[in-house]
Amino acid sequence: MLTGLHIALAIATTLTVLSATVEGAIRIFNKRPAGDAAFRTLIAVMISTVITALAGVALLISGKHPKEWLHLLYAALAFGLIPFSDNASRSLRTERARGLYRFVGGLVCLLILTRLFVTGQN
Repeated sequence: MLTGLHIALAIATTLTVLSATVEGAIRIFNKRPAGDAAFRTLIAVMISTVITALAGVALLISGKHPKEWLHLLYAALAFGLIPFSDNASRSLRTERARGLYRFVGGLVCLLILTRLFVTGQN
């Protein structure tokens, strides 16, 4: 039951990261500054990642562990990548470049989430 919850939360997290990635892509083409959508997707990614990680910690406590221990490192990367890309883009002059940072950060995060699905199943 706890494993199923963790997987469902991981899918929800993937969808929030996807929405943040799409938000960045929209900013690339619209050349508009980050607005409410950028803030909301950032918060959604962070909250969903933390909740998913807490379910993973509960699995660890219950005696179940990931197939590869790198799974824990990937989880930390998934949590920090979108905020990192947003912070890294603050010094950029154009809104398009900031959107590009969010978009690329989102794509990398989606790759990490794919790796999380592969390394987590035991």
